[in-house]
Amino acid sequence: MKTRTMQIAILLAAIFSTSSFAEENPSLPSVKSQGRTQFLSGGIGKDESGAILQARSAWPLTLELTQAAGPTAEYISDVQVTIKDELRNTVLDTITEGPYLLVKLPPGKYSLDATYNAVTLHRKLDIQKGPGKKVTIVWPAPKMTDTGSLPVRSGN
Repeated sequence: MKTRTMQIAILLAAIFSTSSFAEENPSLPSVKSQGRTQFLSGGIGKDESGAILQARSAWPLTLELTQAAGPTAEYISDVQVTIKDELRNTVLDTITEGPYLLVKLPPGKYSLDATYNAVTLHRKLDIQKGPGKKVTIVWPAPKMTDTGSLPVRSGN
């Protein structure tokens, strides 16, 4: 009996600590809304990125935004992201505030356009019930100019 009570107490503690983590973690960026779509963006700094990675299981879509840089990729922010439903209605149009974007979308098919440094990448999304979908988007490395330097970025 004592073992059973202990198991129930541990289970309840795990349930309540997990569900309240996303709502009460001060490192997690605030949730925003556009119409019926809730989202959060961030991931700058170790605490914030760690909080987002822990919370992402509760979100149907996680975008991870990177740019190729040699043998690895670097995280980027200030990406213009537009998500449209099957009827081509815009359900989200935002500029990211870090390398992660978590989005609550109902199950369905969507198109995604993500623009960084005037380069737009397209993805088709199929959001289903169950575990969330993680999509990593990698932009090509910036091209060198004829003088051997990187071009000057404007606006980003």
